[in-house]
Amino acid sequence: NGYDISDYQEIMDEFGTMEDFDRLLKGVHDRGMKLILDLVVNHTSDEHPWFIESKSSKDNPKRDWYI
Repeated sequence: NGYDISDYQEIMDEFGTMEDFDRLLKGVHDRGMKLILDLVVNHTSDEHPWFIESKSSKDNPKRDWYI
């Protein structure tokens, strides 16, 4: 999968649905375990709206969000 994030709020189709995740989480908790997720907030795709906006002009406030 990697760290090329273009949407932080949707689940990629190949990984299932939110209902699948809820079922997984319940199954893990039912077995007395915990699930650790990797949230990669410092990585965004060149297709992410923030990146697109940041390169739209030299005066854009998000311009220095990416180096």
